[in-house]
Amino acid sequence: MRKRAFATTAAALIFLTSGCYRDTDNSPGTALPNSAPQQELVTTTPPGAGKVDRITWALYRGTTSIDPITTGDYPEITVTSLMCEALFRQGPDGSVEPGLATKLDYTDAKTAVLTLREGVTFWDGSPMTAEDVAFSIERNRDPKAGGYWVPMLSRVASVEVTGPLQVTVKLKQPDYWLRNVFSYMPGMVVSKRYVEAKGKDYGTVKGGAMCTGSYKLGQWRTGDVLSVVRNDGYWNRDVVPLVRQIDFKGIPDEATLTAALLTGEVDGAYLELPLSTMDQVRASQAVKVYRGPSYLIDALIVADMDKGVLSDARVRRALSLAVDREAYIQTLYKGTAQPARALGAPGAWGYEKDAFKSAWDALPAPKVDLEAARKLVQEAGATGKTVRFGMSNELNKLVTEANLFKTAAEKIGLKAELKAVSADAYSGFFLDPKARADVDGFFTTNYPNWADPGALYATLSIPGGPQDYGSYRNPKVADLLERSRGTDDQRQQAQHTIQAQQTLTEDLPWIPVVAPDTVLVLSSKLTGATVSSQHLFAPWADRLGAVG
Repeated sequence: MRKRAFATTAAALIFLTSGCYRDTDNSPGTALPNSAPQQELVTTTPPGAGKVDRITWALYRGTTSIDPITTGDYPEITVTSLMCEALFRQGPDGSVEPGLATKLDYTDAKTAVLTLREGVTFWDGSPMTAEDVAFSIERNRDPKAGGYWVPMLSRVASVEVTGPLQVTVKLKQPDYWLRNVFSYMPGMVVSKRYVEAKGKDYGTVKGGAMCTGSYKLGQWRTGDVLSVVRNDGYWNRDVVPLVRQIDFKGIPDEATLTAALLTGEVDGAYLELPLSTMDQVRASQAVKVYRGPSYLIDALIVADMDKGVLSDARVRRALSLAVDREAYIQTLYKGTAQPARALGAPGAWGYEKDAFKSAWDALPAPKVDLEAARKLVQEAGATGKTVRFGMSNELNKLVTEANLFKTAAEKIGLKAELKAVSADAYSGFFLDPKARADVDGFFTTNYPNWADPGALYATLSIPGGPQDYGSYRNPKVADLLERSRGTDDQRQQAQHTIQAQQTLTEDLPWIPVVAPDTVLVLSSKLTGATVSSQHLFAPWADRLGAVG
């Protein structure tokens, strides 16, 4: 499907977290001490106490779209999630709660009925209607609309307005992931009247947007700052943001971002990419650094499961055994990540957490074992063969990760080459089979779009899925994930997913490396922002304000 050059699922490009964290929306925030990384993760910072007129928020690049159907990378998601609301809302702890819809009832296995919240209005004061909701869902289903989320609604047969506050979704087959799918971009509601008036310009600088959120679009010029301003007519009177205006600014350069944070030119940022200057930032009194649970996973994607050195599972296992994850964490993440036992790490356990934890603990802890790795390479007859990794010298993260794997490969009897492309061209590995044909593997920082490892596993394991890059084919895994989606019993959903996970960790179509934390750098004068992957899909600044 599309996405980032630091990516997602449903079309990820570059970019699930381990460690203990407070599983509550009310947990007090704990900043990283200056001397060492904080071990405890938090989901929120304490609510702001004072009003703030205007702040600047950094993104790793500028925003290109604020239309939910084409919002797939971090800059677009971070901005759009403040302005547009979904039918259901993801909480900081990964839970899914009512949003613009109060409930989703299944009258039978193939009929899901949405009951909409009364009194919701768009920024212009017009009421949100069932027609707006049905229209918004249909836009996401329409392949001609050019959106990213068509595969996520593949089980939907029709969407009909069946009452003033009711929309009925007919299904081709049972889909009990639907509530979760409606908790991020495919569930965001836009004004039918406004979109039809703007046409293809909707969501662009020229066409603007019309949503229901507590912030609305302010000034936006091509290649310049995008501003959102508080929606003083927000329908939910219980929510009154303290910050009047947020200016979003793309700052791709590490040194420039670091200086801006430390001088106060920038007031906050979620670090989508690891910051090599983290020790310097952590030592400053101007900002506080927070760590929270995250859906993220760093992994190597095998480009073709049918040919090349990495088509042999023994070589994939050997490479995984040779990778020094601890050194990678200290070098790149400065302690803000953990070694990954699987692709679906603890930050993505939004339900049945005990079951997922038991399964995680039963998996072998990642450790370097070069002797065992060399033996596997020899058994596969791969000694002396060349493995080629796709990377970009323009992105520090990719340079570090690629060299980590190159070193690991060479230590176990393989030869290794790096296929370097420009940062812009790196997305070709995700979008173009011809680009993938030039490499054996390439790197991603990925995540599920809600807190469920199965949501990620399905994208790469079900034939034709949005991340079916290497043509991984294991009917057992695909069937387990389809069964998970087709049952309404969450315990069964988790068990199906855990069984699929066990096979995935043996097959390794993607080699999990580390699970990064959510890292928030925030001015010492501010507090109230979310510190979890929720900031990607739900309002994260409603409680942001001045420190009391």
